[in-house]
Amino acid sequence: MSVIKKYLVPTVVAAGCSILVVAWQSSRTGSSETNQRSEVARSNGVQLVEVERSQSRVDLSSSAASVTVTSPQIPALRSGHEATGTLNDQIERALAAKDGPVAANLAFMLKECEINMGILEVASSEGANPHTDPELLAMRLERLRQYEREFAACQTVAGDHKQVRLRLLDLAVQQGVVGAARESFSMGSREPATLSQLIRDANAGDRYSLLNVAMYDRKLLGITRDEQDAVRFALKLSSADPDVGARVVNSLRIAEEYAVPNSHFDFSEISNDARMKGAEIAERLKETLR
Repeated sequence: MSVIKKYLVPTVVAAGCSILVVAWQSSRTGSSETNQRSEVARSNGVQLVEVERSQSRVDLSSSAASVTVTSPQIPALRSGHEATGTLNDQIERALAAKDGPVAANLAFMLKECEINMGILEVASSEGANPHTDPELLAMRLERLRQYEREFAACQTVAGDHKQVRLRLLDLAVQQGVVGAARESFSMGSREPATLSQLIRDANAGDRYSLLNVAMYDRKLLGITRDEQDAVRFALKLSSADPDVGARVVNSLRIAEEYAVPNSHFDFSEISNDARMKGAEIAERLKETLR
């Protein structure tokens, strides 16, 4: 594997931050934000990460409400807690109450803080285009205000945001919240609990957990060749499914492109056990996408 690939692999998830910045810049052309993001995702398989950003909120908060920050005060989450006060207050309460689903949702919000900061940095360096359609300009300014409100909420969080995110994700991992392990793994955690939950999530059909398990060195993950072959075969089978294949094929391409130690999966010698297990995982994956 080339040196470039070696150092690109850990940054695949981090690339999502730059994608939104590109989308913000592209808004000057007049297309909608949704279409911009879709076009960016289509243009490069690695940039499928932006799709992950849009879905992480659902994956990480199965028992918590989807949260949109509209001011420094965060709307209530569906949990046993009254979500009053700042984002920092809610984080402290989630950790104290050991509420894994809420902790995972708040960790995702901190991830968006980084993305919003990048958008604001780009926007602040741009001047107003005198040729911009007034209606489009008004829409862009409203989105910018939204990012500013979200960023203001982020500023209430004390300490290193990365470490706070990891603490929240650790709690979510301990409680088996689907998607928390892959978020923690993408931030560099190689704790046994993180790796174990990542593999469980992959076997349960979580697409992006499958991507990570298929892509990384199985020795790092502590799994057998058969176990990794099963995950890779699941992606292959699902990518050919007429209903969900289009949503899986980019994950398969990324996994093959950055696979350690080899690229382009060869199933000519896959064991019967791995083939059967892969077929079972594929069915679970397809169920999560239907």
